[in-house]
Amino acid sequence: MGKLLLLFVVGFIGLSLRYLFLGKFEMDQLLLLMGFPVAAILILFVMKWQHKKDLAFQPEADDGRMVTRLGDRVSAAPKRVFDGQELVGEYKRFYHKLWKRVVADIMDSPGRWFLNLAFSSEDGHHIILKGKNENRLRGTNEWLIFSNNDEVGSIQMDYSVKNVAKLKESLYLNYYDHTYQYQSFGIGSKTVIRRDDHKIGEGKRIELGNSIYKLEMKDTYGEEAHVLFMGYILFNYHFSQ
Repeated sequence: MGKLLLLFVVGFIGLSLRYLFLGKFEMDQLLLLMGFPVAAILILFVMKWQHKKDLAFQPEADDGRMVTRLGDRVSAAPKRVFDGQELVGEYKRFYHKLWKRVVADIMDSPGRWFLNLAFSSEDGHHIILKGKNENRLRGTNEWLIFSNNDEVGSIQMDYSVKNVAKLKESLYLNYYDHTYQYQSFGIGSKTVIRRDDHKIGEGKRIELGNSIYKLEMKDTYGEEAHVLFMGYILFNYHFSQ
C-alpha cells in the first residue's frame, strides 16, 4: 500500500512540474496515476481481512505443537499462538515512530526494517525482541531479548560468505547460557534449529503458499519454548519466508 501511495505522490509531482514548466498535460496519464490510490485502498481492505484471519485463527487438530498464522507482516495487529489446540499467547509487531512503519511498508522486505516483536503469554509473561540501532535508516540485523523487562539474550543475523554462497538464511539466538542457530534454504524450505550442533526443532509452513506456520521442538519447555518460537517468527519476518 505504501509503495502505491509513494508512486502516486511522485507521479503527481512530476505531472505538475511538467505542466508548470512545459505547459503539457495529458489526461490519460492523470487517469493512470489515479489508479494508484484506488489500488492502495483495495490493498488496505486486504490487509484488514488478513488482520481478522490472523486474530481469529484456530489450528486444526493435527497442525502440530507451536502454531500461528502470519498473514499480515506490516501492521501492529495481534496474532495468536497455539500449543496444539491450546491458546498460549499473542504476539505483535510494534514501532517506536509512525514514520518507521511507513518505511517498513514501502520497502520490499518489511521484516528488515524497524522490526520489533512483543509476545504476551496467557499466564502474564512478556517477551520483547527489540531491534538495536533503530535510529539509523537501515535494515535491522541485531535484536535484544527482554523477559519481563530483564535483558536475557540477543539475536544476530548471520550473513557470512559461506551462507551467502550456499543461499542459506541463518541467525543466532543467544539465550542465557545457550546459543541456538536457525537455518533455512529459502522460501518454502524448512527452518532447522540447532543447539550445540544438535537439532532440537524444525519449523515450516503447513502448506506451501499459505500463512500458517508451525514449529516442532524437542526438550524445550515454558519460557524457553516461547523465546525459541519468537525467534522463529522473527526469522520468518526478516527473510520473508
